[in-house]
Formats: sequence, structure tokens, C-alpha cells
Amino acid sequence: MMSLFGAAVRQVEIYRDGMQFLDWAIVIGMIVLLTGTLLYCNRYMRNAADFLAANRCAGRYVMSISEGIAGFGLISAVANWEAFMVNGFAGTWWGMLTSPFSLILALVAWVTYRMRETRCLTLAQFYEVRYSRKFRVGAGIVTFISGIVNYGIFPMVSVRFLMTFCQIPDSVYWLGINWNLWAILLAFCIGLGVLFGAFGGQIAIMVTDFMQGFFCNVAFVIFIFFIFKLGEWDTSGGFVSWDQIAAALEKGEGISHINPFENTKVRDFNIWYYMIGFLAMFYGRGGWQGSAGYAAAAKSPHEKKMAGILGSWRGMAQGLVLMLFPLAVITIMGNLPEFAELKGLINDQLATIDNATERGQRLVPIALSLIMPSGLLGLFVAVMFAAMLSTDDTYMHSWGSILIQDIIMPFRKKPLTPKQHIWALRFGIIFVGVFAWVFSVCWEQNTPVLLFFQLTGAIVSGAGAAIIGGLYWKRGTTTAAWVSYFVGAAIAVTGVICQQSWSHGMGQWFIDHAGWEFLNNYRDTVGKLYFPINGQYITLINMIVCSLLYVGISLFEHYFRNVPDFNLDKMLHRGIYDTNNEHVEQGHVSWIHRVFGITSEFTLGDKLLYASTILWTLFWTAIFVVYSIKYATVGVSDDQWLSLWHFKIYVTLILGVGCTVWFFVGGIYDVVNLFKALANSKVDDSDDGSVVK
Repeated sequence: MMSLFGAAVRQVEIYRDGMQFLDWAIVIGMIVLLTGTLLYCNRYMRNAADFLAANRCAGRYVMSISEGIAGFGLISAVANWEAFMVNGFAGTWWGMLTSPFSLILALVAWVTYRMRETRCLTLAQFYEVRYSRKFRVGAGIVTFISGIVNYGIFPMVSVRFLMTFCQIPDSVYWLGINWNLWAILLAFCIGLGVLFGAFGGQIAIMVTDFMQGFFCNVAFVIFIFFIFKLGEWDTSGGFVSWDQIAAALEKGEGISHINPFENTKVRDFNIWYYMIGFLAMFYGRGGWQGSAGYAAAAKSPHEKKMAGILGSWRGMAQGLVLMLFPLAVITIMGNLPEFAELKGLINDQLATIDNATERGQRLVPIALSLIMPSGLLGLFVAVMFAAMLSTDDTYMHSWGSILIQDIIMPFRKKPLTPKQHIWALRFGIIFVGVFAWVFSVCWEQNTPVLLFFQLTGAIVSGAGAAIIGGLYWKRGTTTAAWVSYFVGAAIAVTGVICQQSWSHGMGQWFIDHAGWEFLNNYRDTVGKLYFPINGQYITLINMIVCSLLYVGISLFEHYFRNVPDFNLDKMLHRGIYDTNNEHVEQGHVSWIHRVFGITSEFTLGDKLLYASTILWTLFWTAIFVVYSIKYATVGVSDDQWLSLWHFKIYVTLILGVGCTVWFFVGGIYDVVNLFKALANSKVDDSDDGSVVK
């Protein structure tokens, strides 16, 4: 299967020359095509509803594909490769455990269905509708700060990746000036994201992200076949067997890339990381503003629900790329003699990087840049650039919108004209872009990307209690929302400070002055102290504390202060409040349909999709149960684990090819209908995110 490796060793002298004319032509061609699409989409943007939510005209396929590639992102690829290099197949294994719960969340459209029912354009607008305008502003400020800090490392990691892969130096001396190429390319990439987010709005973001998503899926399939088939092009020993892969995968006491049950001593990406992640899926669903534009853009709550179910199939090929590329690098960096030359070249480049965290992030791109031939090299850069752009424009659009909609606009007594409103939103996005450039230049990244995400995301951990309680519990109160939200923020900010300062003296101070010798147990491989509580555990603490505070305060106010129940039907536009006719009248629904969340809105095709998604998930859940029981009773050998991963890769590949074609057809249909709906949609300038009570 991994025939890439042997051939790569013999071809490394050919492939390491870097990007050629063909490669740059592929990248530039993609950028030109996307820019042309941006200009076309701009004609449909008339007011704030168009800019923020494509006037709620989007279908399930265009939402699923565009939101998927925006969530994927170059930085997400780097983060997942970084994690796979540490824990191997453990993440895949524990994903089998959490997938049934993820499916349940998708089937019932947990949070997302009701959030779409509110017709709110931003998350903080929901806060005003459900709680108060003051809470909207306060939560908007915290969400905005958390969001831009979280996003701040996106350009830094992404541009570092691209420069490493394309073998672009950090600086170059030209015309008597030492040009900082790192800062220049950073500005270019951020500027392109600003251009798409600010001048295309949600319409252009969704359409261009759909194009990028389809392009990436096709490229993913090509990359996978490259890995699978390269050995057939060179039959003189290029094939690498699974035995060689097993020999290359590092294994020690408590560490295994193959057997997830023997991965107990991995510091960060261990079983508890994934267990806490499962709880966060339930608790934090809908709490991250980065996807709010897609949630609001759905043409109905049901359509948003179906887009979520499609997500189970959309990422097949994408998931394989996230698995196979780091697996290739793990094998290359093992102790197999046939890869000694290539391993030496990689180590030579890594030796020039001082920051240990950055070395881990740049290992995979360095290795891939030495393996891929011209043409495939350009295709890979185009894919990664598209992944970066789709995430950048989505996030800058989201955080810029919060700045204007939820922090500045509530203080205005006189509403803006549609044109003024759009330009205000554009300036908000430009501000986010400038901040991202300054943050990326100044920030020292010393935490794995996924843990940084958890840490900065924990700042809005209180949002989970406020959102779930606000959407599903009529007794949730404004005071409870305030306390849970800001206590969660305080806990997370404390964690950020400790994470950043611990290795710079704080940890050593406690050892020297407080006698906490046990802290010496928390040192990395080079002896550097790290904070004992990582970002994932801080998230867990936040979820527990904030939930208890929200429930306790709400019950106290209900029983002792006689705070009245909230009218959820009015907020969700149900029954007599459904003035936009977005709900299908519910007739007789069987009990089995009610159990699985199937309503009268479901067509026959919807039911078939539902059933196939359930069966696919249950199949892998059954494998998880069988292997777990077998491991606990008679044991599972490494060869048996490898056979399981081999089987999963091939099955996912076959389905990934089919799903790529399926989603392309459905996506094209949705894009055509999106433009038709926008052309015929009613223009309501009052639908600008403001709340009139």
C-alpha cells in the first residue's frame, strides 16, 4: 500500500528542486478563477442579510461542502498531522467511540436546528433575543476577543507551512534591501482572505468555498491514489509492505502508533483528550461563531439539519489524507535503512528550526516537499492554499461581523443605510485582518495547535450553558447566563496566562520558593517545564463549573425571585409565531420516526440518507465493541490492528471517490438554485441583525 516511500528514496534528487512553472501555474490559475467568482457573486449583495447570511437561500450540499472546507483549513491539517505524529491511529480508534454520539447530534440537529429557527444572523443576536442587549454586548466582546486570538495563529501556521513546502526562504537580499518574505507573504495571504470576506460577503464565501471544497476533494483522491499506486510504476522494490510499516512505527512502554490501548503515556493526545472532546461536542455545539454564517444561511431549519447529516459522508477522502500523509512520514522517519537518505535530508532541514513546536508542525510539509513530483507538488500547494483561504475568509467574516453587529451597532440609536451597513462590516473584517498580521508576527507558538484551539476556545466555554439553556430550557435566566459566561472566561484566561508564563519562569519559581518539587515531573523531552493542566482539561473544568452555575442560579431565581418562564415558541417562530412559514405542518408521525427524529419534512431521499448514515456509523461502532472485548479477553496483536487500519483505509477510499462525485452533482444543483433564489428573493432592509422588542 505505501509504495510511495521506496520510490521516493530513489527519486528524491529529482523531486527536491521545489516548485516548477507548472506548479505555480496551477496555484495562480486557481486564485484567478476564485477571484472571478468573487466578482460575479458581488452583484447579488444588496443588504446586511445578504452579506451576513446569503439572505437565507442556501441548500444542503453547498452548505455542507463549503462549511466542511472552511472547517478543514490548512491549520487544521497541520494540527491533525501534528497529533497523528504523536498518537498514530489512536485518534481514529477513539473517533469510532464518539461517532455514534456525533451522529445523534447530527440526526436531532442538536442546537443548530433551534438556532436556525431563531432567524438570528449572529450568535450574540440570539443572546439579545433570549437574554438582554447588555448581555449581547458583553458576550459579544468576550467572543470577539476569544475569536481573534484563536484565529491569530491561523495565518502564521499556514504561511509557515506553505513557505516550508515551497522552499521559500524567510528573507532575501535584493536591490540592496533585505526583504522579509515571511512578513510579505503573510500580508498577501491575509489580504486575500480580507478581500474575499469583505467584498464578497457570505454569498461569495459559500460559493468560492464550495469550489475550493470540490477541488480539494478531487485532489485528495488523486493524492491517495498516488500513495497507493506509485509502487506499480517502479517494480524494482518500490513497494513497502505493512510489515515494514509496523517495523517503522515507534513503540515503547505506554506508547504505540498502532494499538490505541497502549497509548496511555502520551502526554496530551491520549484517551482523555478524546473523551473530553466528546463532552465538548455536546456542550459546545453551536457556540463557535466561525460557522454562524453557514447556520444562518440555510433556507430552512430542516435544510440545515440535512446539511449536518451529509457531513458524515463529505469528509471521506479528506480524512484519509489526514491519516496517510503523517503515516508516510512516520515510516520515513523510522529506523528502516532504505529511508536513511531521505530521513537525513529531512533532519538537515529540521535542524535549522529552533522552536521545538514549530519543528513538529513543519515535519510533514518538509517530507512531502521532498517526495512529490512537479504537477502534484503544485496541486498540493493549491489545495493547501485553498484550505487556508476558505478558513481565513470565513473566520474574518465571522469575527468582523461580531465586532460591528454585536459590539458597535447596539450602541447606535440611528440605524445605518444598507450601503453604510455593508461598508461598516467590511471595515470590521479589515480590522481583523490587520490584527491577525500583527499577532502572527509577534506571537511565539509553543503549544500544539489543537491544544491552543482548546485553550482559546475555552474562553467562551460559558457559551455552552447559555446557548443550550437558552434554546431548550424556559427557566434559564439572564443572571445565570452572565455568571456562567464570564466565570468560564476568567478560568480560561487564567489558563492562557499560565500556559504562556509557566515555561518562562513561573513553574521554576514554584519549585524554588514553594518547594513544589513534584512539578519537575512535568518537563518535556528537552527538560523544559510545561503547565500540568493542558487546554483540554481547562475546557473540562469550564464545562462543569459553568453548567452548575447556570442551572443553580436559574433555579434559585425561579423559586426565590419568581423570575417568569421565557416564551420559547415565540423565539423559535413556532406555531402562531411562524410568520415566515418555515415549518412543515406536522401530521401523523409513527413512534419509530419520532425516536429517530424523522418528521413530516423528510422526503424519501432524506429517509434513505438518514438510514444509510445510521448503518455506516453502527458498523464501525460494532467493530469498536468487538475489538475492545477481544483486547480485554484474548488480546489483539499489532498485526491484527494493522489489518483493521488497512481495511478501513480501503473501504473509506472507495466511498470517498463515490461521495466526491455525489457531492459535486448536488453542490452544482444547489449553487444554481442559490443564485436563482437570491435573484428572486425579497429585499428586507430591516433584517439587519437588530432586535426590536
